[in-house]
Amino acid sequence: MLNVIVFICGADLMGLEIVAARVLAPWLGNSIFVWGAVISTVMVALSLGYALGGHIADKYGSTRILAPVIAAAGLLTVLVPPIAEAVLPHAADLGPRTGSLVASALIFFAPSLLLAMVSPLGVRLAAASGMERIGRSAGGLYSVSTAGSIFGTLATSFWLIPLLSIERLIVGIGLVQFAVAALAIRLPHAYPDPDTGGNVAAGSGPTVSKRLARALTVVLFGTVIVGTALAAWVLLEVAPPPETLSGDVRVLLREDTQYHRIVVTEDASERRLLFDKSIQSAMPLDDPFRSDYPYPNYLNLALALKPDAQRVLALGLGGGTVQKRMWRDYPQMQIDTVEIDPVVVEVAEKYFELPRDERLAVYVQDGRRFVQTTEELYDIIIVDTYYADAIPFHLTTQEFFQEAKARLKPGGVIAYNVIGSVEGSKSELFRSMYKTAASVLDHVWAFPVGIGEDGDLSRYRNVVVLATDARVTEDEILARIANRVGGRVSIDGFEEFGADLYTGPLPTDDVPLLTDSYAPVDTLIPIN
Repeated sequence: MLNVIVFICGADLMGLEIVAARVLAPWLGNSIFVWGAVISTVMVALSLGYALGGHIADKYGSTRILAPVIAAAGLLTVLVPPIAEAVLPHAADLGPRTGSLVASALIFFAPSLLLAMVSPLGVRLAAASGMERIGRSAGGLYSVSTAGSIFGTLATSFWLIPLLSIERLIVGIGLVQFAVAALAIRLPHAYPDPDTGGNVAAGSGPTVSKRLARALTVVLFGTVIVGTALAAWVLLEVAPPPETLSGDVRVLLREDTQYHRIVVTEDASERRLLFDKSIQSAMPLDDPFRSDYPYPNYLNLALALKPDAQRVLALGLGGGTVQKRMWRDYPQMQIDTVEIDPVVVEVAEKYFELPRDERLAVYVQDGRRFVQTTEELYDIIIVDTYYADAIPFHLTTQEFFQEAKARLKPGGVIAYNVIGSVEGSKSELFRSMYKTAASVLDHVWAFPVGIGEDGDLSRYRNVVVLATDARVTEDEILARIANRVGGRVSIDGFEEFGADLYTGPLPTDDVPLLTDSYAPVDTLIPIN
């Protein structure tokens, strides 16, 4: 029975750690800072929990202490959703580094600390089998706890997160701890503390008074009752997604996947796709092929470098804004799309009218792996893979650009969406990406969206970067934009996009060349 309890508590602890990053993501993103903060919080809780659990075990014994500790951990776990709801908006104002640490500590430290105390308390009980076996007993319990942690990690990340909403999963972990606490009540009968029986001499440890034992029993049952009531409240009041966000904005879908919390909203004129709290796509309800956000239209600028393009590869799908417009406007074009999240594909088809057609193929796979393994050659490769406020580092490196270049036809183009400014403190990611692309392809052209109108070099904006080995002059590019690539492009205002071509100085000596071994993109993304 003790092994079962330790196994489940180990699984709960790691399940909670995996879920923690998803709880923080809507407000703090999915960056390495979030994962670093979560892991550090749990490791500190483990360190202190082991020490505190051992101290309490030696001072008071474990027979009456273990069950209330587990129940208290369950209570604090159940309270994670409302605590997160109160803490995260304020933590987000502190930035991704400090905010992640503060939020992790306030939300997850206490339940993790209590769960960490289970193993040393269990070792105290295992000592009932005799001190001559204490090494094997302790080693066995920590082995069981680690096995539980492995199970909890795999079960949570592979199955439970896609199956349940995050709030329901957290409450479920708390309810499991209440059940384990009830199971732990029977432990004194099977594992008497060394001070009250077993094979260890009487008087070698502390004695828990009957009064304290009764008080702990009352605390245990009170915690389970209150915690169960709170769990019901969280499930009924906190977990259900709101039907409206504000005004007339309705929520059509909210689903947690292995990669995002996907939300689809709709108002009187527009439907939006959000990953966590970041808008990924928007579709006007009166015209599903139009984009009122300009940057997807700018990706068509690749045709100014490769006017005869017939085959396109797009890494990243979102709502399919770019893909479905190209599918409609260029009837001879084959568009292959790679999207890592299968739920995103379903959402794009169901809510954003992504056509199902042999000219528009969608592959569920990691984008870089697809580039490495495909035998197809493409005229244009589009890379638009932002999720929340982060970007997969392995799709930014010199090695990736080399692999993508190998999949280009002669004169082919890589079109990349980057978010940043041209100069100033928010320009490092853009300039680093520019430097990296230029290290692989001969010519790199940058179109900061809207810069021709406002001229603000420090403004944070989408920048569409085009990289190619094709020998095309600036005058040729501008002429093709002005005549809509011989009339092939029908996007409103396309002939004016040439005004955003940036040809000014772009220093790159102070930014890194991104490689597979060194690509600090999380630190290059500006802190809002």
